[in-house]
Amino acid sequence: MKNEPLTTKIIILVVLGFAFNVQLKGQTSCDNLYAKAVQYQQTMTIASQNQAITYFQKAQACYDSEDKKNLCSSQIKTCKNTISVIKKNSQGSAASKKKKNEDENVKLTQNETPETVMEDTVAIVLSVSESVVKFKAKGREFKKVRVNCNSEDWSVVGMPDWISYSVNNDNEIVLEASENTSKEDRSCIIKVECRESSVTFGVIQSKKGLFGG
Repeated sequence: MKNEPLTTKIIILVVLGFAFNVQLKGQTSCDNLYAKAVQYQQTMTIASQNQAITYFQKAQACYDSEDKKNLCSSQIKTCKNTISVIKKNSQGSAASKKKKNEDENVKLTQNETPETVMEDTVAIVLSVSESVVKFKAKGREFKKVRVNCNSEDWSVVGMPDWISYSVNNDNEIVLEASENTSKEDRSCIIKVECRESSVTFGVIQSKKGLFGG
């Protein structure tokens, strides 16, 4: 009879452990869908962006967290914007060739240079190296996101107060998150803009665990 309380505790721990493993496997499955979407998103073709959208939608349906669902929504929007840019660049390239063939002798207006004309007519190509950046709850770690852009006129928008950042000489955004002392994960969407183009990436920081970290 004296062993009954101990036996009961063991059963409870086993049940809790099983429930945790089931939840962890489900979360891993969702993350795998998200990771697959990110792989497709890195290839700048319309077909690949459409594949990325499909997997982001699957991940969105899989996740329970509203923050992660919102992150998927943001990435789907980014993919659609990328598709628009690809189409615009394709049309612009064809139109540019046609214009060049039809009018080789267009004179520059006063105060214009060939460089400014090219800068105004070339469509902006903008992308980032990461779709999502993850921080541990303890903070005190750095993450880098490279910005790929054919213009130097880009800026960072939407940085929350719990993230500090700088830009190095390699066109990398260096991020540092402060400690997350809450019992909930926190996340945000950071936008990089260049003229009429923009691209986003997500930041997720884990909640504080039972033993810190």
